[in-house]
Amino acid sequence: MAESWIKRLELAVRRRYNGWVTRGTDPIVVASPTEIPIITPTSRILLLRQDRIGDVLVSTPIVQAIRAHYPKATIGMVLSTNNSAVSYTVEPYLDRIHLFQKSIFDLFRLRRELRRCRYDIVIDLMDNPSSTSGLLIQGSRAPLAIGVDKENRRVYSHVVPLADRTSVHIVERIARVVWPLGFDIAREDLRPCMPDATPRTSAPNSGQMFVLGINISGSDVDRMYPEDELSRALHVIAQAYADQLASGRLQVVVMSAPHHHDIAQRIATALGFDLLPPMPSFRDFARAIGRCDMFFTPDTSAVHVAAAWNIPTVVLFAQDDRRLLPWYPYATRSWSCIAHNAPLASIPVDDVAERLVAMITEITGIYPKAS
Repeated sequence: MAESWIKRLELAVRRRYNGWVTRGTDPIVVASPTEIPIITPTSRILLLRQDRIGDVLVSTPIVQAIRAHYPKATIGMVLSTNNSAVSYTVEPYLDRIHLFQKSIFDLFRLRRELRRCRYDIVIDLMDNPSSTSGLLIQGSRAPLAIGVDKENRRVYSHVVPLADRTSVHIVERIARVVWPLGFDIAREDLRPCMPDATPRTSAPNSGQMFVLGINISGSDVDRMYPEDELSRALHVIAQAYADQLASGRLQVVVMSAPHHHDIAQRIATALGFDLLPPMPSFRDFARAIGRCDMFFTPDTSAVHVAAAWNIPTVVLFAQDDRRLLPWYPYATRSWSCIAHNAPLASIPVDDVAERLVAMITEITGIYPKAS
């Protein structure tokens, strides 16, 4: 009850704040690709993405497309200490990265820094209202500010309609922010991209050895499937594909974030699966995913890494709001288990095992051994 009261108070304060940080007029609504006349090929463009790692990954195709359409523009981007581990995914398209350390003192430092850069346009890549974005837009003093039409709409000079959150993928929802730049990113490849990734296009052959990657880590403990339940689901795989595992036709590799390595080690040892050592960086983790033919993960940024490689994936989602479409791996074959208003632990082990068997069977053509 106390938590609910605090949340309501937080939302009320945020609404009051968003009403204060405003341009004083309603924004222009841009409902289709229509170039704003004062944007030029050499405009100075600032992108805002100061939230989490997965948010940056789903934004990579937009950043890439803006650079492709404006090769002579000066493009900067605000990232934060929460997502700077994947700065390498957007660096090839940027002239500058501004790092935000998520404190009130650093916020005002960053506002001064952005003002000195004299950006012409700020594009907010978030489809949720952000008080930080409002302050950064206001502090930059950019004449143009583009964002998704939402609660803090009056902080922008131009907004694009918010697409239906129940049916439109997050990648396509935020892609609309480029409409005021005059091009329709929906006609381009919106798959998350990263320098090391080459999306799979060829079908597997009958003699191929297949690698199933098992990521046990989530963004926090609530985004992880419990160790005992995951072990039981994977035990089904070990039994159903015992012959293929013994012959080397199928390899199961367990991986995790460094601080969950002991859990990964216990699971791999108990089931006789291979174990990846702790990886020093997110980039190494992403490369390890790229070596898999199939993948399993709880709801985390690894979902979008798999999509960049077009790797078929079983995903577990904890979904607190049925009005929001889960962040499925974009344009990638996937099998999902969803816990509605409940932790991942509420997903039955049989459901997880069933999705894994379905993926392995479809991708490899190998049917499980009858129990």
